[in-house]
Amino acid sequence: MKMHVATLTLNPSLDKTMYFDAPFKVGALNRASRSVPPIIGSKGINVSRMLHVCGVEAVALGFIGGENGRIAREQLNSQGIIHRFVETKAETRLNIKLIDSEGVCTEANEKGGPIEPEELERLISEIKALPGGGIFVMGGSIPQGVEKSVYNFLITMLKSRGTYCVLDCDGDALKLGMQAGPALIKPNLFELSQYIGRELSPDEAAAECEAIYKATGTEVLCTLGGDGAVFAGAEGTFRVPGKRVTVRGFTGAGDTALAVFLYRRFFCGDSSYKALVRANEAAAIKVQLPSTEMPTREMLESII
Repeated sequence: MKMHVATLTLNPSLDKTMYFDAPFKVGALNRASRSVPPIIGSKGINVSRMLHVCGVEAVALGFIGGENGRIAREQLNSQGIIHRFVETKAETRLNIKLIDSEGVCTEANEKGGPIEPEELERLISEIKALPGGGIFVMGGSIPQGVEKSVYNFLITMLKSRGTYCVLDCDGDALKLGMQAGPALIKPNLFELSQYIGRELSPDEAAAECEAIYKATGTEVLCTLGGDGAVFAGAEGTFRVPGKRVTVRGFTGAGDTALAVFLYRRFFCGDSSYKALVRANEAAAIKVQLPSTEMPTREMLESII
């Protein structure tokens, strides 16, 4: 039986990226040398996009609304991404990424929402309509109007149906979600530090990920930016080094790593270590692309 995959993005966004030929100065006029028109992004949607590139159809669920929502739908349709979004009264948010000549990224993100109770109920009904089993990837920030414990609720519901639950979020949402016992979490180093309660160095990440797995049974895929990635789970704890590349777009690198890790592990039969290597390589390709542009199949095959 073919394994089905779905992703959830409660607070999607259009991401507009602007590039500057000088260091960005706060409180001063900064003139962009070029910009990339708004592109649909956010964690779950990016995972669906990357899995689609890999040849796996992952239906994208979440909230979407207004003119930005219309643009998002058109972009996903043009990319062939299957989606079942719930239309909201609230406008889909617009996030701005400012990348200067030093490679420093400054972000300005809208909150998103508010989401009405009946809109949330419609989304839960869409999730319940999915077949049991399979993989369900949920992540990102939570919009206004939705409780921080929403991931906890969804993981509990989906686990009862035999679904492999992946959680990629931070702060209180991650802590509450962990109480429900997801199969895998995907923090970056900053999010892992938040969860542990102290600032971690890249060299400390492996031990902390291993400790989480041993204490909870939840596997951990942690991306370390330019310092590589770590995985801790049933097959062991592994770390792969980063690659020195020219960074053009920060957004979506972790989502790319997660999608390729799941693809290689569950659809190609790779070991966790080999999947980690492939995921790390794919993330390195992603950051060399502008804005939320995803690597192509040819780019991924070039690293094998």
